[in-house]
Amino acid sequence: MTLRATVLMLLLAGAAHAATLKSAKGVIVDTREGTLRVPENRARKDSRTIGIGYVRFHARTRTPKAPLFFLQGGPGSRAVSTSPGTLDFWSPFLDVCDVVLIDQRGTNDSLLTWDWDGPPPMDFFTSAAAAGGHVDAMTLKARAAFKARGVDIAGYTSVESAHDLDALRAALGYSKISLLGFSYGTHLAEAYMRLHGERLESVALFGIENLGETLKLPQTLDIQFARIAQLAAADPSLAREIPDLTALYDRVVAKLAKEPMIIKLPAPTGDTLDVPIGPFGLAFILRVDMGDATDLPVFPRLLWSIDRGDPRLLAWFVRKRAGIALGVNGMNQAMDEASGASAMRRALIAEQSKGSRFADVVNFPDPFAKESIGAPDLGDAYRAPLVSPVRALLVSGELDFNTPPFQGEELRWGMANATHLVVLHAGHEQTLWQNETALPVLLDFLKGEDVSARTISYPPLRFIPLAGEDPTVRHPSVPR
Repeated sequence: MTLRATVLMLLLAGAAHAATLKSAKGVIVDTREGTLRVPENRARKDSRTIGIGYVRFHARTRTPKAPLFFLQGGPGSRAVSTSPGTLDFWSPFLDVCDVVLIDQRGTNDSLLTWDWDGPPPMDFFTSAAAAGGHVDAMTLKARAAFKARGVDIAGYTSVESAHDLDALRAALGYSKISLLGFSYGTHLAEAYMRLHGERLESVALFGIENLGETLKLPQTLDIQFARIAQLAAADPSLAREIPDLTALYDRVVAKLAKEPMIIKLPAPTGDTLDVPIGPFGLAFILRVDMGDATDLPVFPRLLWSIDRGDPRLLAWFVRKRAGIALGVNGMNQAMDEASGASAMRRALIAEQSKGSRFADVVNFPDPFAKESIGAPDLGDAYRAPLVSPVRALLVSGELDFNTPPFQGEELRWGMANATHLVVLHAGHEQTLWQNETALPVLLDFLKGEDVSARTISYPPLRFIPLAGEDPTVRHPSVPR
């Protein structure tokens, strides 16, 4: 590399801070943290620049493989961290390669967040129409606030993020990189593969959201719930009281439709709000956590307690998710709007919605909220199935509604050099973050080994007892 090119890359990368840090386990990690300046909207010559935060952990080996860039999910979740626990997670990778964590555009910018400034939306959890209307009201106000702050929301797309990633690759002086994507990060990785695939050595994708699958199929959630019902029916501790989880759900929904359950929530003023929860609210709560194996074990007890008039478990879940009614994450909304859905997929969603228990919530706020945050639709060419020769490891959770295993198979069909592993009993988070058996397989893949015959495992689902407690299986919603 010439001196001029080196200087240019240092200017692009901005000021960086080097540090030697110690993990929680006492491992020493050499780091360099900085900010990359990029155009907010590359389609405009007069675009302002924004900062993309990153941290690089330096490899310990003298013969490193291509550096691994991690793409976080969301969209809207940050990745950059140098906490002792974070260092411990990434430390084993440093025997293979450098690791680079990147905060995708908009994730570390308070200009892209907006808090609701009106009265509490008391009917949010009673109906999809009421909730959608409130989301529209928030979107209109947030859109005006973002514009007043000088934000060019048209720049917040997965295509722009993919170009940011390649700009960071160049600024750090790497000719080839590897990607590790989780959830939405797999969507962004696919966008990078399409735009800059020649720069890739390997790609590992955990919980796969393909480019045309931002909106989910209602039938997928119905199938997931039916599977949970089968598992509950096979559990002797539940079967006597809940022989049919689906029938229990339908009974609870009928009760909530007749008389919503009142949940007490703290108000910003310090008062207590009595918030009514109807069938939509319950379905929404279940939908948000239906793909997470850490919450699935408590669902039978949740429905059972509501059926008996006990609001305590439901209150815990409502408190956990009430934030959706209280603000807008502009980056998240813009990225999803831009990725969008084809007319064909929308037609399929509409057809499946006719017979789905969860049609109102599977893609909420779509289709009940009509207002746009202002992101441009990337078009059907962007959403077309990916065909790539890149060496890839695809990992799906058997009980992952968010990114079900068939989406991994759809991607594998277009990738001649890909291995797809399905983790039995695992939900969305359990494919990577809560799974110790994933790490050895991932590391060997990054070393260049064939992992097609390997397995990644997760313990079978165990349900929370309907009464009392089992010290070996707990959930924070259950009072102790």
